[in-house]
Amino acid sequence: MWLSAGSRIWLAAAPVDMRLGFDGLAAKVQGVLAANPFCGHAFVFRNRAGIA
Repeated sequence: MWLSAGSRIWLAAAPVDMRLGFDGLAAKVQGVLAANPFCGHAFVFRNRAGIA
């Protein structure tokens, strides 16, 4: 995956339930960050064990 010069990488500090799937994680991005999950930025999530 290539990011453009203006892209940001968002790293979740709190663990997220990975069973949410892509739709659930996109909903987290919209609800928590008030951001568009399809804006070109990278959103990185982690589970309780710290494995993404």
